[in-house]
Amino acid sequence: MDMQVLRERAGLSRAEVAFRLAISETSVRNWEAGRTEPTMTPKKYLDALRLFKCTPEELAQASEKSINQRHKRKPGRPKRFPDNNQVTQVPDSPVTMLNKT
Repeated sequence: MDMQVLRERAGLSRAEVAFRLAISETSVRNWEAGRTEPTMTPKKYLDALRLFKCTPEELAQASEKSINQRHKRKPGRPKRFPDNNQVTQVPDSPVTMLNKT
């Protein structure tokens, strides 16, 4: 189970979780997408356990699963430079650049 499943199992929207934990909805979205891990004060951590109606182990597993799933998703941005091995000479520059993959 990941963070989104944990939230949905508790019957909550992202906005509700954000409001009840006094955090931004973007933070909740980032947790679910695996971009960031939940970092909370001890009080907020206990509030999250009550809110999600879960055990500490379930919360830790859900966070870890969300992070691991992020690495299995489609790759990020395309490369900035084209994949070719052409030598490029910049006019009026003694520097020659070789594009490598």
